[in-house]
Amino acid sequence: MFTDEVRWTGADFIAAAAIFAGVGCAIELIVRFVDQPVLRMTLVCGVILAALVIWADGAVGIL
Repeated sequence: MFTDEVRWTGADFIAAAAIFAGVGCAIELIVRFVDQPVLRMTLVCGVILAALVIWADGAVGIL
């Protein structure tokens, strides 16, 4: 189903790619350099949560 309510542009896809790349790189660095399992899991969850907040704010402007 197509609609005129959402207009995706190239900038939207670039922003999504930047978020995914940033999250992936951050998680990779955390996994490589943090030895404590609890701290590692906390940091990974924090990165994912931050990405979700950024995504939600970009989608509907929650902040």
